[in-house]
Amino acid sequence: MTEKSDFHNRLIKRAQELNFEGFAWEEAHGIAWFEERIRQWPSGWGDDLQILIYGDFKPPEKGINIQSLGIFIHPEKLEKTVIRTAYCVLKATVQIKEKSIEALIDAAKRINILLGGYTLVEWGNGACGWWSWVTHDTGGGVITKLDNKDLPLAIESIKKLPNNVRQKVDAALYWVREPRSTFLEGHKSDLLRVYSSYWNAFECLVEAVNILRPRKKLTKFEKQEAIDKIVDKNSGKLTPALIEACYKSIVNPGFVSKATHALEVCFENKAVEYINECFRLKQKKDRLYEIRNSINHGSVDAENPNELIRISSRRGKLWMIVWRIFGRLISFPAPVDSKPNTAQ
Repeated sequence: MTEKSDFHNRLIKRAQELNFEGFAWEEAHGIAWFEERIRQWPSGWGDDLQILIYGDFKPPEKGINIQSLGIFIHPEKLEKTVIRTAYCVLKATVQIKEKSIEALIDAAKRINILLGGYTLVEWGNGACGWWSWVTHDTGGGVITKLDNKDLPLAIESIKKLPNNVRQKVDAALYWVREPRSTFLEGHKSDLLRVYSSYWNAFECLVEAVNILRPRKKLTKFEKQEAIDKIVDKNSGKLTPALIEACYKSIVNPGFVSKATHALEVCFENKAVEYINECFRLKQKKDRLYEIRNSINHGSVDAENPNELIRISSRRGKLWMIVWRIFGRLISFPAPVDSKPNTAQ
């Protein structure tokens, strides 16, 4: 058995174990991959984590020893590394207690204190980041064709949209294009900004669908009738939560109501699944809307690989929903969601 096949077998076996424990397959595979990277710790590193620090700065005249963070930055400017778009790349050594996911999370927090402090004292003027073989892999991307045969049809289809719809679609197209790192920037993690941007695109597309197919507005009598039914189901007892639910769903429906309507308009057999994925999963932290809010409100631990793996596994569902809504508005070969309905 070759080393490559041995690695693959270990990876799949561990992913299956995690999947059996309750992790979604994409998340289980990501965790198994990370554990395997730690297992293959480069022998030349010893017991320390080796990283590259890069950015738009000049190399220091001598090494920088930050004892409070357990980080030593070497002064030599490196060439021909995996980081090909930065003005300067330096090697740094980070002390860790052990070779484990928890120890790497702690190391990442200290690295981000260093880079965050640097960003503060430079008033945000100097771009910077870090990369390590264990935590970030070798990066990469996809090389595509600009002269795609389907491009002319997509362009003409966009141009034919009504102006008020076109404004929302143009905004959505910007959000799915702008945040992605280029092929040569594959060392940079764009996960959180891509996720947030895809949700922005989703909101723009929801508005576009609601313009084309407006929701039926309830009369005052219908609103009162709907509220009475909800109150009756709760034995006439009004609670703060019930009042809030009535307001959001009946009196002044917000974005969730708009999105639910848009998904019902665009999809028949998948609408309930997509609505659940966005807003109603039993695990609140895995709802697509909740992940977006967690990112934007600082509730995501961006230094925790397990957390990023979880979000990455959920991004695939958001990606599918966004591109399939595009497919309802624009003529192009949109992806087909062939997976069975699984959202609970």
